[in-house]
Amino acid sequence: MITKKIYILFIFLSIQFANDLSDDQINKIKDATSDLDKAPNFTLSSVTDSVFVLEELIGNVVLINFWATWCGPCRMEIPDFNDLYLKHKDDGLIILGISTDDSKRGLIKFLETYKIHYPILYGSVKQISKISNDYGGIISLPVSVVIDRAGEIKRIYPSAILKDYTPSLYASFIYDVKTALETNIDSKVKENNQKN
Repeated sequence: MITKKIYILFIFLSIQFANDLSDDQINKIKDATSDLDKAPNFTLSSVTDSVFVLEELIGNVVLINFWATWCGPCRMEIPDFNDLYLKHKDDGLIILGISTDDSKRGLIKFLETYKIHYPILYGSVKQISKISNDYGGIISLPVSVVIDRAGEIKRIYPSAILKDYTPSLYASFIYDVKTALETNIDSKVKENNQKN
């Protein structure tokens, strides 16, 4: 995945050398940077044996939560995420909890104690490692990614989002989710076309 730093470099160079670039070169730069915010696709199974393909969820707002059963802050997020999911699932919100290191059997055992209303996904070490790397390298947990209806990353939260312990962060998170839910996919597509 091309980083935003490279994108900024492309923009800087295109501004600095715009007179020296041909239309073909400018179009190639636009093509190379057009999908910078596009959420990397993945396919994972849930503990209930449903298969989730991220690109098939376009049109919904997706919250990906990278977590693990051993992670205290991850467990603390579950009640707030349950409330958010139950409140907005009919509006098009999908929360996908991606377990970074648990087996299906371990997750099922965990779910006997912790009630989670949204899908919990798992995969092989290789699958989870690839997905983690595609999302910028998940080096600590939890990490949450808000993806808008057009399949673009709106924001990444590299820490626990807790209503009672990090209220300003939680308020920002809720704002991002609600803004994404209120955005019509047709207007987002038009906006992207105007950028190009």
